[in-house]
Amino acid sequence: MDETRLEEKLAFAFVEGWNITPTGNGFLLTSDWRWPNEEHIEIHVRAVGEREDLYLVSDGGDLFNFLFSHGIDLTRDSMALSRINDVVEMYESKFVDFQIARGANEEELARSVRLVLEAIKDASLILWHRFEAGKNLH
Repeated sequence: MDETRLEEKLAFAFVEGWNITPTGNGFLLTSDWRWPNEEHIEIHVRAVGEREDLYLVSDGGDLFNFLFSHGIDLTRDSMALSRINDVVEMYESKFVDFQIARGANEEELARSVRLVLEAIKDASLILWHRFEAGKNLH
């Protein structure tokens, strides 16, 4: 097998099991990646306004809701919020209005989906131990 064939197989394997659902102005991607509680992670892709060449990729606020449902209120926990911001910025995204978000043009869209997905997974795992084991972030 050569590197081109391996690359093709990897590309297929990484999205096998994903579901892409068209929405009014974009897509809802249900990945085979999972939250620490085993639910599938979803990524929202929305066109910006009437433009068909600019997109907003986000978690739709799912990280905030996931953490809140397990007792971590990012509106009141500045340490947890700081950790989330650090992780999200590491993946070239922002935590805006309690959503992980990243802008993308058509060429950057696939990479942006991957970066937001990685930010969601890392941020959720960093805080998972806090409500699973009752540990502090310090």
